[in-house]
Amino acid sequence: MSTLLARERALYETVFTSLDHYVDKSFGELHLGMFLEMTGLDRATVAETHPVVLDAGCGSGKGALALDAVGFDVRMCDLTPAGIVPAARHLPFREASLWDDLRQQHAAGFVAGGRVDYVYCCDVLEHIPTAFTMLVIARLLEIARTGVFLSIALRPDEAGVWIGESLHKTVEPFVWWRDAIASLGTVREARDLIACGVFFVEPRC
Repeated sequence: MSTLLARERALYETVFTSLDHYVDKSFGELHLGMFLEMTGLDRATVAETHPVVLDAGCGSGKGALALDAVGFDVRMCDLTPAGIVPAARHLPFREASLWDDLRQQHAAGFVAGGRVDYVYCCDVLEHIPTAFTMLVIARLLEIARTGVFLSIALRPDEAGVWIGESLHKTVEPFVWWRDAIASLGTVREARDLIACGVFFVEPRC
């Protein structure tokens, strides 16, 4: 395991085990409706067809639970399972670094063929060291057949003060994210919500 990866894993194990309030708010849970709007999916179709979705950087797993409740066939991955709430622990989970090749990591028995219909990634990219942000997005686009939903905070975090280290490693304006993402995939929709940017991106075949 790389020094960077080990350090990031240890950091978030500390966050999840020492900051009880850190998992109270879940953008994955809050942005489900926006995800459905941007993808053009309706709840009846999801309940009937059960598209496979990877909650990449699942954190507490609350976003994955919201996806599961609608009818998605949900998979979760993150650096550590330390933050997953008890209610979400029945959902399939793999430890993974998002800058690694997710197609290989998720093939054997986790995701058929190593790909999913959608990737759902909320409140994650701003936590990634800047040098790795575009690599992560490229990896997410590689594993998604249809598209990637991204919710990215545009402001410094408030939780880091409790552990003496900023958790938002990459704080950039909406336009910076939009243009950088557009260099990797086709941005079908982008919304500037002031505190965060929300994007639906399709892979280029």
